[in-house]
Amino acid sequence: MLCSPVFQPSLGIPFAFNMPVRSLWPENRPIFIQMENERLRQMEELRRRVEFIDQVHQLLLKEVMNTDSATKLSDSKSPSYKLEKDGNCFCLMLDTKDFLPEELTVKQVGRKLLVSGKHEKKDEARNGSYSYKYQEFRQELELPEDVQPDAVTCSFSNGQLQIEVRVWHCLL
Repeated sequence: MLCSPVFQPSLGIPFAFNMPVRSLWPENRPIFIQMENERLRQMEELRRRVEFIDQVHQLLLKEVMNTDSATKLSDSKSPSYKLEKDGNCFCLMLDTKDFLPEELTVKQVGRKLLVSGKHEKKDEARNGSYSYKYQEFRQELELPEDVQPDAVTCSFSNGQLQIEVRVWHCLL
């Protein structure tokens, strides 16, 4: 049986290289170019957003630094106090209106009276933001030598911490 020369391979060149190869799929290069362009566009958008967030951050930082609460050091100062001597007793009154009684501590160590307070407050707004206030003070007072160790009493009323100390000779 004789075959038509059209269907017979040529003698020197393999069959696959005689005919051009064509894909049934569309060319993929334009798709990759489009994907790369989209990636570059998204990266540029991300860079612009980061710059915007940085600008907002800088404005907020300036605003916080310029506010009265940031420039005043009133939260770190000790509360005002008044010391009175009434005969055989000393009375120390501290203005602690920003503190609750459980946030105050009074300790006697030898002849030193250690008074401290710590107050934390977090206020949350309706929009999800919040403010945080932290106050702390420590105060040391030297007691006279003739103080009875168990004659120190403390009371808290109307934002005032009152500490009374009796001296030895008041019991004679």
